[in-house]
Amino acid sequence: MSRKYTPVLGFLVCLVAVVAGPRGVEADSFEPPPPPSEHAPRVAGEVHLDIVFPFADRPLCPSGGACVFGGGGGIGGIVEWRWPSGWALGAGYDVWLLDGNGVHELSTLQVLRLVGRRYFLRARQIHPFVGVAIGGLLFGDAFRRNAGGGSVDLFSGFELEILPTLAFVVDVGVRLFATSAFTSRSDGLDRASSFGLDGAAMLQVGLALTP
Repeated sequence: MSRKYTPVLGFLVCLVAVVAGPRGVEADSFEPPPPPSEHAPRVAGEVHLDIVFPFADRPLCPSGGACVFGGGGGIGGIVEWRWPSGWALGAGYDVWLLDGNGVHELSTLQVLRLVGRRYFLRARQIHPFVGVAIGGLLFGDAFRRNAGGGSVDLFSGFELEILPTLAFVVDVGVRLFATSAFTSRSDGLDRASSFGLDGAAMLQVGLALTP
C-alpha cells in the first residue's frame, strides 16, 4: 500500500474508534430497573375513628346483672410496611370507649395488634383491601385493668387517593375476643368466669399517609 494513503487510513480508524467506543461502553454498563416485585417496601401511617356495634356479650354480661359491653366509639392508628405486590404488614393500637351501663363509669377496650392486609388495583385511584389482625387486649373501667385477653379482627374496605401521599380510608369488620375472668367492683358480679367469645361489628373511617 502506498504511504500517501497511510494517514488517511489512520484517520478513519481513529474516527471509527471514537464513534463506536462510547456506544459499546454505554451498552455494556446499562442495567434495566428491577421489576416491581423486587422494590423495597414503603412505610405508611394510618389514623382512624371507630363506631362499635356489639352483637355478642354473654361472657362479659351474664344474666343477673347490667351489661358492661355496650356500644360506643374509639380511635386508633396503624404503622405498616407496604410492598409493591399489594401485601402489607404492620402494628397498630386502638381504644374503644363503651357504654358501661352504670356498672363501669366508662368501659374501655385497649388492643395492641399485628395487622396484615392485601391491597388490590394499586394502579387505580381506589384500592380495595382485605385484612386480618390478632392482638392482646386490656378491658376495664375507665382505663383500669380489670381483665386481659386476646382478639381477632377480620375486615375489608378501600382507600381513595386524595393526593399521591394521602388517602381516605373506610373499612368494616368484626372483632371477636375473649377476656380473663374478673369481678366488677360496683356490683360484685363475676364476669367471663367460663370461656366464651364476645364480638362487635365496627366501622372505621380514617386517613392514610404514605411519605
